[in-house]
Amino acid sequence: MANSNANTFLNTLINSSVDFPIETVDNGIYKNHLFGISFKIPEGWSVVSSETFNGERQKQTLSEGFEDLKSELFEILGSPILIISKLDPENPLYDGIVSPTINFNMDIKEGEYKGMSLLDYANELDVDEEDCALKAFRILNKGDIFRNNGFDCIQFDTEYLFEHLDISDGVMVEMSVLNIDYKDFFIDITMTQCKAQNQMAVNDFNEFVKSITLDF
Repeated sequence: MANSNANTFLNTLINSSVDFPIETVDNGIYKNHLFGISFKIPEGWSVVSSETFNGERQKQTLSEGFEDLKSELFEILGSPILIISKLDPENPLYDGIVSPTINFNMDIKEGEYKGMSLLDYANELDVDEEDCALKAFRILNKGDIFRNNGFDCIQFDTEYLFEHLDISDGVMVEMSVLNIDYKDFFIDITMTQCKAQNQMAVNDFNEFVKSITLDF
């Protein structure tokens, strides 16, 4: 899921110099004009820079066998196209708090993804614990394929142990993964919250998903 160099290409393309804005945010609506995708940013949430995101994830502790390869792994993964957070990660008032977060990314249907079905793409999450970079990762629920905006979608609900330098003890976090079979791409959206810290965003996530608009 969002684990190929294709995403580096996408981010380079999005951030390249052009005569028109490829991405805009207006009245809380994010629009990606290059790919024909838009959605509403939850009220009160804010966009997180790639620099801040990369700095924060370097502080996360990964599973045994992945921690020593963290820098190389994150370089391969690249940064999501868009990161939005309920709490400002740069505000020291929120140190030690796991903020509800939405990450938006895409994979091009090339290479390993060429000819792959949406279900097979989503099932790339379904790996043995020792093969997953996220600690104590497990899938709680595999949803069925449904239609939205005329495109096939599927959502898996998962959880994992989040350990971070700014948190004294690791906490379980809940992550819903929404995948959409969209033209020549797979859309990969993660929505993370933390029941253990009472940092919940169920309504925000539901409204966000409802707001997604895709061009034919």
